[in-house]
Amino acid sequence: MNEDKPDWYSRAKKTPFSDEKFTSEMKKNVHRSVIFTDSKPKRRKHLQVGFAGGLMLLIILIAFQLPFGREEQQRAGTLPPGTEETIRAQGVTDEGRLRVIAVGQEKITTLGAPSCFGIETDMSFTGNYSVQYSTNQVTNEVTTLGDLTFIQPTSAPVDMIRLPFQAADVFILAPQYRDCHGIQIYAFAVEHETGKAVQLRFQDESLVSYFSYYRPGTTPMVKDNKLVLESTEGPGGEGSPDYKPKRMYRLDLKQGVMVLAN
Repeated sequence: MNEDKPDWYSRAKKTPFSDEKFTSEMKKNVHRSVIFTDSKPKRRKHLQVGFAGGLMLLIILIAFQLPFGREEQQRAGTLPPGTEETIRAQGVTDEGRLRVIAVGQEKITTLGAPSCFGIETDMSFTGNYSVQYSTNQVTNEVTTLGDLTFIQPTSAPVDMIRLPFQAADVFILAPQYRDCHGIQIYAFAVEHETGKAVQLRFQDESLVSYFSYYRPGTTPMVKDNKLVLESTEGPGGEGSPDYKPKRMYRLDLKQGVMVLAN
């Protein structure tokens, strides 16, 4: 029968495809190719969903971390300067407010042991401070107090003692509420007529200083338009011929001085 077949039949056997087989290995390759091509959209979709989920989780973590980190910094006393205004002391007039504001970073510790200055849980704040007076949305700096230490039971602002004089309100600042001998004070005046605030100096005979003191357990007061401060007792105190149990100061607002009266 082979002899009856046309010539093209024998020639076809010699073509490149005549003996080619579609092997099982080739089928596997085709199968893998189809699966890979078909899975690309699903993989892309899964990747997009995973990326969006990860981004959302990162945003949530950042949102929770920011307030937590700030609180921890405040507890440790390491909050960067300028992050938040820290009012260490304040006094209120009828027209405005006198404030002592920390400049830069404070050193914050606890006493750790009882002493004349306080109990073991009292807090100590050391730093530089700006004294400012604000009224009618206008703030003016009165003075600066450098390297000053506050010792108080809490971190709340210290309330200055407000004393009414004829020409001004005088505010007494005691950074430390206790002491062994005398409690150191600073004084500021806010003039009634002009609303101007100034720091006062203390003039004791020939000595002029920006601070004075009063005896622990007493309170500064005004009598006959004069500031009354009780003196400390002890060596150089009541045994001295010049000892005065009470010192009375006259306010000289023009000079910005509390002058010791005779």
